[in-house]
Amino acid sequence: MYCLPVSADSRIDMVDLLSQNPTYTNVQISPDGRFISAVVNIDNKTALGIIERKGFKMVNAIRFPGREEIGSYFWANNERLVIKMAETMPWKQEPLFYGELFAVNWDSSKGSLIYGYRAGEMQTGSNIKKKEATKGWADIVSVLPDNEKQILIASTPWSEGGDRLAELMLLDIYSGKMRKVGHSPIPYAYFIADQEGALKLAVGVDKNDNRQVYRYNSKGKDWSQVPLSSFGNRFSAIGLDETADAVYVLDDFRQDKTGLFKLNLADFSYQEIFTDKKVDIADFEHTKNDNRIFALKLDDGLPNYVLLSDKYAEAQIFKDLLTTFPGNAVTITSKTTNEQFWVVATYSDISAGSYFLFDKKNNSMTKLFDRMPALTKTELATTQAISFKSFDDTDIHGYFTAGKSDSVNKPLIVNVHGGPHNVRDSWGFDREVQLLATAGYSVLQLNYRGSGGYGLKHQMAGYLQWGDAIQQDIIAGTRWAIDSGKAKAGNICIVGTSFGGYSAVQSATLAPDLYSCVVAVAGVYDLTIMKGEGDIPKMAFGVSYLERVLGKDDAVLQHFSPVNHVGKLEAALFLAHGKRDKRAPLEHATRLKAALDKAGKKYQWLQFNDESHGFYSPENRSVYYQQLLDFVSRHLML
Repeated sequence: MYCLPVSADSRIDMVDLLSQNPTYTNVQISPDGRFISAVVNIDNKTALGIIERKGFKMVNAIRFPGREEIGSYFWANNERLVIKMAETMPWKQEPLFYGELFAVNWDSSKGSLIYGYRAGEMQTGSNIKKKEATKGWADIVSVLPDNEKQILIASTPWSEGGDRLAELMLLDIYSGKMRKVGHSPIPYAYFIADQEGALKLAVGVDKNDNRQVYRYNSKGKDWSQVPLSSFGNRFSAIGLDETADAVYVLDDFRQDKTGLFKLNLADFSYQEIFTDKKVDIADFEHTKNDNRIFALKLDDGLPNYVLLSDKYAEAQIFKDLLTTFPGNAVTITSKTTNEQFWVVATYSDISAGSYFLFDKKNNSMTKLFDRMPALTKTELATTQAISFKSFDDTDIHGYFTAGKSDSVNKPLIVNVHGGPHNVRDSWGFDREVQLLATAGYSVLQLNYRGSGGYGLKHQMAGYLQWGDAIQQDIIAGTRWAIDSGKAKAGNICIVGTSFGGYSAVQSATLAPDLYSCVVAVAGVYDLTIMKGEGDIPKMAFGVSYLERVLGKDDAVLQHFSPVNHVGKLEAALFLAHGKRDKRAPLEHATRLKAALDKAGKKYQWLQFNDESHGFYSPENRSVYYQQLLDFVSRHLML
């Protein structure tokens, strides 16, 4: 079957629009409200734009020379920003964070590399000062809102697996001088501290992939381990209560779903605050200065929110924002110290996201930026939540986006998410979904067993089932779409990236008559090499994790590996991979390619020598999108 998309010209336009990186991201306001800042994409290189709020005039653009890029950042005081520096390499498109912090005033004065492996080198510019080099990664523990000159960081020495113990350091954002104030008791740790920088809690992972929690003892300047029996499998500390004597935690202690708990630091007593019956808590909202939790986000189909308190200014404003932006997900990115001005971010299924400035004093809302302004005049496809019973009556949830055509042929593309664990599809803007839907193809997304978001039992049901029950859920979802009239048998493709790429090929070997074509990107295709190849086994807990979710039986792993079952494939196949992929090394794709060649199977091959796990470059993304639509159009009838 062969049919061109709705319009070749409109297809090219959408490929170009959706291939681009967002123009504006990470919009914030300075503490005094004088400036609005935003990461701006200019010719595929990031700059930090500084806009004067009054008059909305750009007064500076902070750029790094050469391969350096702007990463995340924050306002440390009214004049100074701290930026995580990312760096690209000639052979790799995606910028990587190597632990470096750069501090600079809003007008580009007093720029200084204050932490990192190159901090001892002279940087370009007369105002750049020499610093002592640190071969480590910096993670921000506290911005210390009442301290104009210092921040609290965790400094982790470089190692291949990232498992060396961090030191807690007070870092001067002007001089780059550091003073050690503590150390981590556990690898891969993150820390909770109060707004003065007093340490409260450390949460890390041991070599067996078990969560460990430690309380800081301020008198002895040491750590006490919280008994493992005191918390659950998903312990994630997110903030302090008003007394700073207890920590709010997302956890599944003695229950299936991840809810909100409160851990008393004195006696380790644990109190459940809120748990939803259907889904895990997806996210939370907190006050910007003292990190008090006031709202929870639930992704039960479309996003909804649980308000825990209305006594904070953020909580009161957030409640009004939900009314102001119905049908959108909403968050507050920053506020001024006097709480007059607030930056608000929104997104939806048909919006890549927008930023607004709320003036509390004058009760006014002004749009600042759209993340992808070129898309704002384009009619996108809406996404609806769905659910069905799988092959064994397990409830499976997901999303359906109807293609923007009235075709009686009802072409469908099953788009499988990666992971598979601790990951899920959620409602919102998805550029690949929109690419396909605006071309006329409906898209089905499934939170198969093993996915995160629906409780520990749902996730653990996918352990040891990568090649079997998970794929049967995907196959059952495809047949549900046919039975419910959303798709037509014989006119369906399956697409996925990472684990989704694996699933696309594996499902097509299990149900060869169900799919007309398969698109697999950055997939793992030989599970027997998972524990020896890639970045996961290099982590201290990596092998333990893989053995828990994949198992140890080589015979089973071989049986679940699509590289060993290419003879069953009937669908047309398109493979795409990045040469620099460390999560799913290129060897997976080359082994599958060799097996296909041996079996005499035809396939389409796309390799990028400068990409890693997926596509970062807009140019490469555009090439892939164009080939994706061309490939699908040759095998599905619109």
